Amino acid sequence: MNWLGPLLLVPLLLACGRGPGRPEFCAGPPNPDSRLILHDWFGEGPVPTPGYIRKHRDFLDSGLFDGVAVYVRTEDQALNVSATVLGDTLVDHRAIAKSLAPLKGLGFKNLTENFAAVLGGRPPDFSADWSVPIANFAGLAKAARDAGLRGIYFDNESYGHPWADYPRGVLHPEKPLREYQDLARLRGRQVMAAMVQAFPDITVIMLHGPYLSEPKAPAGLFPQWQKANELLGPFFAGFVEGAGASAAVVDGGELYHLRSEEEFHESKNWRKQVLPSPETDCAFLPQALREAWPGKVSIGFGLIDKKFGGQPMDPDVLAPTLTAALRQADRYVWLYVEGASFLCPPSAGGADERWQDAVRRGRAGARKVPGH
Repeated sequence: MNWLGPLLLVPLLLACGRGPGRPEFCAGPPNPDSRLILHDWFGEGPVPTPGYIRKHRDFLDSGLFDGVAVYVRTEDQALNVSATVLGDTLVDHRAIAKSLAPLKGLGFKNLTENFAAVLGGRPPDFSADWSVPIANFAGLAKAARDAGLRGIYFDNESYGHPWADYPRGVLHPEKPLREYQDLARLRGRQVMAAMVQAFPDITVIMLHGPYLSEPKAPAGLFPQWQKANELLGPFFAGFVEGAGASAAVVDGGELYHLRSEEEFHESKNWRKQVLPSPETDCAFLPQALREAWPGKVSIGFGLIDKKFGGQPMDPDVLAPTLTAALRQADRYVWLYVEGASFLCPPSAGGADERWQDAVRRGRAGARKVPGH
C-alpha cells in the first residue's frame, strides 16, 4: 500500500525526513478544517456544565478552543445526565432538555463545536432489553440539537463495569463470541439510528475506535487491551451502520502516547485503511461495512496534558504534538486536561500563559505549510 499517496506529488511544499530503516515521510499539508475540543472536568478546576459555560461565555469564546465537551449536569447536581444516559435508568427527555437549556441562544463566535458528554456507565447486557439507553440517547440527541450543539461526545471505555469484555463481563458467557459481537453491533446501530431520527446531521465522537478490539492492532501505535474489550469494536461498528448518509461517527483516537506527525499519520492510515481490510481479523465488520469504512469513519485524536506511556508532556511538547494531531485528523482533536484548567483564566487558578501559548502555537502550526 502506498501510504504516502498524493503527498509525494508536492515535495517542494512539504517537510520530509527519513528515519532508520523507514520509508520517507512527508509532513501533511495545512489543515484549516481541523477543530480542537476541550475535555476538562477531572483536573484542578471547575466543571463545564451548561450553567458554568453560560456564566463564563466571554472567556470560553476567546478562540483558544473551538468547542467544549459539555458535562451535562444541573447546577444543583440533582440530575447528572452525562453519567446516567448509558444505563438502565430512564431519564425524562424534558429533564434532559432543561439541563441543556442554559446553552440556548449564547451566540458563540468561536466556541461553536460543542458536544454533550456521555460517560461509559453500566448498560444492560447486550442480550437484554436496550429500550432505556436507546431512549436516553435519543432524548439527549434531541436536546443537544435544540441547544445548538454539534452532537455527542461519548467516552465509550468501560470503567466501573466490564460491559465490553467477553466473556468476563457478559450475562451469558456460554454464548459464542460471534453472537455477542452481533448483539453489540445491533445495539450500537439501534442507539445511533434513534439519535439520527432526533438529530439527522448529528456528529458522535467516540473516544476509542474499534482498534481496541482488534488483536492485530500494532503494539507501538495502539494499547494492547483487546482481551478486555472484545465487544467495543462491534458496538462502534453499529454506530457507523446506524449513521446513514447524514450523520457522522468519529473514531476519537484516545492514543495519548503519540508524538510525531509520522506516528499520527500511521495511526490514521491503519484505523481508516488497514483495520477493515483482510490484513486484520475484524470478524465484527460485515463485508459491506468494510468496503464503505474509509468514507464513513472520521479519524480524530486525543491528547493529554500530562506525561503518558513514558512520553513527556509540557508546553514545549504540547505545541508540536498538537500541530501534528491537527494536521492528520480528519476534523477533530480533543485535549483531555488533568492539570490546571483551561476553563478559567490564570488569575483564577487556570492554566498559565505557557500552556495557553502552547495551544495557540500548536493550532497556528497546523495551518502553516511545513518548513515555512
